[in-house]
Amino acid sequence: MADHIESEVITERNKKVLVLGEDTRSFLSVIRSLGEAGYSVHVVCYDRTSPALRSRYIETAKFYNYQAFSESEWLDNVISLIDKYQFDLVIPCDERAIYPLWSVRDNLPEQTQLAIANQEALDTLFDKWETKKVAIACNVPVAKGRLVDISKANYSDLQSEFGNKFVIKPLQSFEQSNLSQRQKVIIVNKEDDFARRKNFNEKESVFLIESFFSGKGEGVSVFSVEGEVCAAFAHKRVAEPNSGGGSSYRKTIEIDNDLFHATKSMCRFTKLTGVAMFEFRRNQETGEWILVEVNARFWGSLPLAIFSGVNFPKLYADYLIFRRKPDHPILKYKNVYARSLLADIYEIKREFEIASIQEGRLKASISLVCRLLQIFRIFGPDETIDSFSGKDPIPFLSEAKFLVMSLIISAFRKNKFFLFVRRHRTKKAIRKLFLLNINRRIIFVCYGNIMRSPLASSCMNKLAGMDGELEFDSYGFHLNEQRRSPKEALKAARCIGLDLSEHKSKWLTQIDLKETDIIIYFDSKNREKLSAYYRANHIFCASDLLDNTFSLSPEIEDPYDQSLNGVITCYNQIKNSVAGLIAIYKEVKLCQSQS
Repeated sequence: MADHIESEVITERNKKVLVLGEDTRSFLSVIRSLGEAGYSVHVVCYDRTSPALRSRYIETAKFYNYQAFSESEWLDNVISLIDKYQFDLVIPCDERAIYPLWSVRDNLPEQTQLAIANQEALDTLFDKWETKKVAIACNVPVAKGRLVDISKANYSDLQSEFGNKFVIKPLQSFEQSNLSQRQKVIIVNKEDDFARRKNFNEKESVFLIESFFSGKGEGVSVFSVEGEVCAAFAHKRVAEPNSGGGSSYRKTIEIDNDLFHATKSMCRFTKLTGVAMFEFRRNQETGEWILVEVNARFWGSLPLAIFSGVNFPKLYADYLIFRRKPDHPILKYKNVYARSLLADIYEIKREFEIASIQEGRLKASISLVCRLLQIFRIFGPDETIDSFSGKDPIPFLSEAKFLVMSLIISAFRKNKFFLFVRRHRTKKAIRKLFLLNINRRIIFVCYGNIMRSPLASSCMNKLAGMDGELEFDSYGFHLNEQRRSPKEALKAARCIGLDLSEHKSKWLTQIDLKETDIIIYFDSKNREKLSAYYRANHIFCASDLLDNTFSLSPEIEDPYDQSLNGVITCYNQIKNSVAGLIAIYKEVKLCQSQS
C-alpha cells in the first residue's frame, strides 16, 4: 500500500499544469491546491501586480493579457507555451481563456487535457438565456424574464412588465469578440440607470431582462462527471453589494435538498463534466428561491470550499489526468467562513457611505465598528482570508502590503512635502537615465490618446527644436484606434499655438515599447495599467516635471468633458511639463558635449 501511494505521488510530481487567471480567489486557490497535491504548476497571469504571483507553488510565470496584446497574439503566445512545455493539463479560470482555448482544442498536444466543461454544458451554461431555458425545462424556479433589444426598448414599458426594479443581464460575462471587457449586470432602480445602460456603446444590444428577486445569495458548487455529481458544497453570502456582483464574505451551509435536486437535474440535462457553481437567491422571509445563473468554471468562493474540505481543483485534475473520481459523492464538509480581504474592506467602506446618507453618521459609525470587529474572527479556527495560507503566506502578505500602501498613498497623495520629494526624485531619475543613454525615446501615454498624450507629443515637436535628435511618440490604453481628438481639445490646442487636427489615436501594445523608453503618464489610473499589463522599465508622472509656476499636484487630470477653459488649463500644464523634460535632456546633452 505504501509503495502504491509513493508511486502515485511521484507520478503527480511529473505532471505539468498550466493555470490561467489573475485573482487571489479561484486562480490562487487552483495554484495552491495543485501545488500541494504535488503537481508542477506554471501560470499565465493577466496582471503583473497580482499577489497570487508570489505563491511558492509557481514554477514559471508568463504575462499575456488583452491590454498589451491583441486577442490573436494572446492565443498564439499561449499555444506556443503549451507546445513548448507539453503540459498535461491546462486550467483556464475564466472566460477570457476558456473561449479561445476551446476554439483551438484540436490543435493542442495529444496528452494535454483542457479543464473546460463539455460542449453541451459550455453552450448552455455560459449563456444566461440558454441557462434559463434549461432551468425551466428542469422545473427550476427562475425570475420572470425575456430577451429584449434595449436599443428599441422603452423604460416605462419595461417597468410595467417587470416592476419598478428590474435587472439587465448581458447574455455572457465576456463576449468572445471582446475578451478585454467584462460585461456587468445592471440593477435598474430608476430611469437614469436604464438610460446609462441603453446609451452605453456596445456591439450587442440584446439583453436578458428579469424582474428583481429580493433575497440573499446562496450557491451550490459541484464537480460532475457525465452529469453525475461527484462532490458538492453549499455556501451563503454574509455580505454582498446591493448593486450586484460577487460577495466579499461567505459562510458554508448545509446542502438544501431542493437546491441540490435542482442542481443535479441541470447537471444531468447538460451531461456536465467539469466544475460549476449554481447561484441561487432566497427570500429570507418567505423561503422562496430562484436560480440566478451558473458559472461552469472555477468560481470566486472557491477558497471557502477548499478551506471547508472540498478540494475541487484536485478532484477535477485527478479525474482529467488519471481518470480518478471519488468512490462516493463528497457531500460533507466543515462549517467555516471566508472573506476576500480587499473586497471586504471596500465593501465595508461602501456600506458606511450608504448608511451615512440613509441612517445618519452615528448609526453608520456604529455599524462600521461592528463590521470591522468581525475581521478579528480570522484569528479563530473557523475563518480564513481568501489569500491566506499558512503553507503559502507570501500572497496574503503581498495583498496586505498593497492595502497598507494604498492607505498611505491616499493619505499623503496631496501632501506638499511628499509631492516635493517625488518631483525632485523624478527629475533626478530621468537625468540619470539620459546620462546612461542620451538616445532614449520618450513615450507619452494617457487613457484614450485623444487629448493629453497627443498634446504632449505636439509640444515635443514644437519645443524640442533638435532636428529629430530626440525620438518621441504618444499612445493610449483604449483599444479602438484611429479616433480623432474632440472639438474642445482642438480648440484648446490652437489657443496655445498647437495643432491636433491630424492626430489619430493609437493603442499601446507591448511590441510598441522598448527596454530603454522613458514613459510619461498623466494620472494614477494610467500608472496602474502600465504596472499591471506592460513590461515597462522607466515610468514617470508628467506632473512631476512641472516647474514652480504650477503648484505641486499628484497628477494632470483628464480634461475629457471639461469646458474649453478647463482643457486649456490642462494643456498649459502639459506644455510646461514637456518643457521641463526637454530642459533635463538639454542639460545632460550639454554636459556630455563639454566633457
